[in-house]
Order: sequence, then C-alpha cells, then structure tokens
Amino acid sequence: MVDASERFVISYNGEIYNYSELKTYLEGQYSGINWKSSSDTEVIVEGFALEGVSFLSRLNGIFALGIFDRLENCLHVLRDPLGIKPLFFSEQNGSVIFCSELKGLLAVPGVQRTLRLQSLADQVAYMYVPEPHTPYVEFEKFEPGLCKSYIAGKQVASAKLFEQLQSPMDFASDEDIVARFSQVFSDAVARQLVADVPMSLMLSGGLDSSAVAVEAVRRGGNIRDAYTISFSAKDRFNDLQSDDLSFARLIASRLGLELHVIEAHRDFISMLPELAGFMEDGISDPAAINTYLICKAARKSGVKVMLNGQGADEFLGGYRRYSAERMLRALPGPARSLSRLAGSALPNHVPGRMNAINRRLKKLLTLGGQERDERMLGMYTWGAKDRISRLFVDSASVSVGGDLLSRLHAMGDHDVIANMMNLDQHYDLMSLNLAYTDRMSMASGVEARVPFLDFELVRLMNSIPASVKMKKGMPKYVLKKAMESLLPHEVIYREKAGFGLPLRSWMRGSNEMMRYYFDEARISRQGIFNASELTQLQNENLMGVDHSSVLFSLLCIQVWLESVHQ
Repeated sequence: MVDASERFVISYNGEIYNYSELKTYLEGQYSGINWKSSSDTEVIVEGFALEGVSFLSRLNGIFALGIFDRLENCLHVLRDPLGIKPLFFSEQNGSVIFCSELKGLLAVPGVQRTLRLQSLADQVAYMYVPEPHTPYVEFEKFEPGLCKSYIAGKQVASAKLFEQLQSPMDFASDEDIVARFSQVFSDAVARQLVADVPMSLMLSGGLDSSAVAVEAVRRGGNIRDAYTISFSAKDRFNDLQSDDLSFARLIASRLGLELHVIEAHRDFISMLPELAGFMEDGISDPAAINTYLICKAARKSGVKVMLNGQGADEFLGGYRRYSAERMLRALPGPARSLSRLAGSALPNHVPGRMNAINRRLKKLLTLGGQERDERMLGMYTWGAKDRISRLFVDSASVSVGGDLLSRLHAMGDHDVIANMMNLDQHYDLMSLNLAYTDRMSMASGVEARVPFLDFELVRLMNSIPASVKMKKGMPKYVLKKAMESLLPHEVIYREKAGFGLPLRSWMRGSNEMMRYYFDEARISRQGIFNASELTQLQNENLMGVDHSSVLFSLLCIQVWLESVHQ
C-alpha cells in the first residue's frame, strides 16, 4: 500500500489493535487526511508519512513491516517489540532482503546459504534455534523493536523503539497490583476481540487459556466455541501428564462454549514431512503439531482468528524451574553434595506409575548438586551438553549453552528469578512458543492472538517485582489472585501442565520413520551426525533412559534436511 502522497510504500504482516485510536489521533493532529480504506495498514503508512519512525512506537499489536521512502531511497524495517511476528533478513550481494519466511529469502536468485551446524546443535539442546540465529549462517531474525534503515542495501541508521514498555509503574500495595492487573488484562483481551471474521479460543484447560477465555466472554466477544487436544489415558500415565480435557470441559461448560476435542495419537509424528516447510527455522517442539491441528480444524469450521494464553508463564513466573532454582539455591553446601549422590543413586527407569515421578526427582536432585551455570543450563536443555556435541561428526565445531549463559551473566545476579523470566522471554517465548504458534496458525490460514502480550499489559507486568509474581513461592500469584472471582478454584490452583504431546510414550518404541531417517548408512552418507552415537542414544531410550526430546529433535532435523534443505 502507498500513502496519499505516494512517497511511502509499505509491506506489512500483522494486526494493529489500537489503529482506531491512532486514526483518531492523526485526525486530531493533522487536517486534510483523506482516508481511502478502513484498514490498519493505511493508518501505519499515513502515520509514518506524517511523523516518521517515531510514529511506529505508538503501535500496539503483532507485526512485521517494511516502509520504503521513494524520495530518499531509504528502506525502514521493523518487527514488533516482543517478536510475536517473524521477520528474517540477509545482507548480501549489495542488497538487504527480508521476509516473514525463510523460504522467501531462499527464493531470491543468487542468494547464498550455508548450513549452520551450531544451530542444529542448539535445536537438539533446546528444541529450537535461539534468536537471532537461523539454520543458515547468512540469515538472521530481526531484533524485535529495533527499526533499521537501509540505503542501497547498506544499514545507515537504527532506532530502538517501544522504550515505554520498560517504563516502571508505581503501586501502592500488592493488592493494588492485583487490581490494576485485573483491569489492564481485561482491557487487553477486549482490544484483541475486534475482528470482522469468526473468532475462537485455544483452550487447554490451564489457568492462562482459561483466563483469556473468561475475559473474552465477559467483554462481549463474538465467540461461540473453543478447541483443545486430548490424549489417551495410557499416554498421560507414561508421560506424567494431567487430564487437561476435564478442565477444558469445565471451563467451556461454565462459559457456554462448544468444545471441539482433537484426539492425539501416535500417527501425528508421521505428519512431520508435511509440516517441515513450516518448521523451517529450527523448531522441533511437538506442541507445534498440536497448534497446527487445532488451527486446521478451526479454519475448516470457518474460524480465522484464535486467542491463546501464551506469555503468562514468562512474564508472571509460571515455570517450575523458577521454584526449583529458588529451592536449590537455598541448600547449604553439604546438602548439595548429598543431592547429587541421591540423584545418581536413583535408577534411570522404574516400571509402572512411579517412572515419571522418578524421572523428575532424579533430574531435580542431580541439578541440585551442580554449580550455578551447569544447573541453569540443565534447566533449559533436554540433554547433556557433552553428549549433544558427540552426536556431531565435527564435535569440536559445536557447543551448547554459550549464548544462554552469556545473556544470563550480563544481567548480573541480584534477582535470579527475574533474570530467569527475562531469559525465558527471549528463549522459550520468542524463539519457540511464539515462533511455532505463528508458523502453524499461518499454515492453517488462522491468525493467532496473544492478549498476555498486549503492550499495555507488558508494561505493567514488567513493573511488578518478581517477589510479587511468585509471592510466598506461588507461581503466577498475581494472575491467580486476579482470577479468583472469575474461575473455579480447581482450575486456578491446579498443577502446572505443558502443551506438548506424550512424546516419551510415543518415542519409546521403534517406528518406520525412525528406522528410515536414523538408518546408520544414511546418517553416515550425510556426514553431519555420528551414526554410532545416534544408535546408542536410541538403544538407551528403549532401555528406559529418557532421550525422547533429543531424538525427536534429531528426527525433525532429518526430515527438514531431506524435504527442505537438500
């Protein structure tokens, strides 16, 4: 789209939730604006034409955009400050190229690409490639909230926008925090209910998605149904997963919503070749399959917009590792030594219902006996760093955890829980959860919205002390207190549950895909992974040592290498 003067041209993907307010603002500040449409795109480009780069800081939404100034021959590129929407770029051959998908960059004639082995190692370790990296050396992701300006393919300026999200707010008391959070959260959900197409909900039955659901209904959203995933009792038992379906049904019933249930089964893994093109930037979390199936079913029923509960854990202190780290740091030296001994004494596998509990306890005790950096790395990765390095033929060229620990060290050690939440906002939220949600929803023709990441709410959450977010050791204390009058007690105070598939159960046995992609002769010809180490990993997994996540990442990489890269 071009502005009225035809000087500025915009390429844009996303949704601006406050565009009506911005339109009113522009009309109040400037006379003679002749609007040609009712779109948010026109508000962006006309606002930019009138006020320049600074206007972009007023946006509240999910977006990636490029604006070209025909007069100055200058390109301005920006991604939303939370990284909700993807934006890839490469500077080569005297040009800068950018796109919402890697495959767009690869389509440019003459573009160079080199497989980045460190990215593959990171994917095995984390189930994703941490930003700004991608699977290719020459391609990176734009830093969120940083507007870069280019002339003739060379960067000439950069401006850090949205500084207001870090502007601290003052509170009179903890009760004031809860009250103000309740109002701002409700308003955030209301802003994201604006749509002229059918809307629905991703409803896991957990606190976060239930909070979004109840506010969406309270604020008059045109929502009639919700979607969820269910697992068999056997798979839930083997993976120590809670019965999410019963909670999702409870919330749907309370809110008068029709609940569509998608039943998960082992054949879901066979979908990886179909999804490889959408998991192109190094995603191998099985939750991506959940999201794809939910969005695909919703789109088939005519739904084009879905709300979800992402962002609450990372900004409000919801992950188990926060509580675990606080507890382990309090242990005296002798207790740490005993913790490591106790962890090593526990078996890798026990038969029956105690196996999943044994697995978690063994990891916790083992982490308790480690030094800070090793312990922290163990909380974020799915396998031992030395073991992951040995999976590569050129093991000396890869490592695990360097970027994560550098980021952690740069934050200092004054508030470890606040630092871990900051780390998760960059790693698990931006590089993984938001990434797979965008890819899988867009692949289905659905727009996924995240009310917890509304900019006004983010500013408020950034101002809340970590000690209040986890008051008296309670994860997400503020959200739980805010929801006490709106949600059933058993939903608010249920055990934390993830949004994954029963991967341990599914990867325990051999299957045709693993036999094909992990064939030793095939792996050896490829020359990237150590075939004997990979076979040993599979054998240990069959014997009860849990390598399911590492093996699933390796499987995703192999599928991607065959169907997309090669």
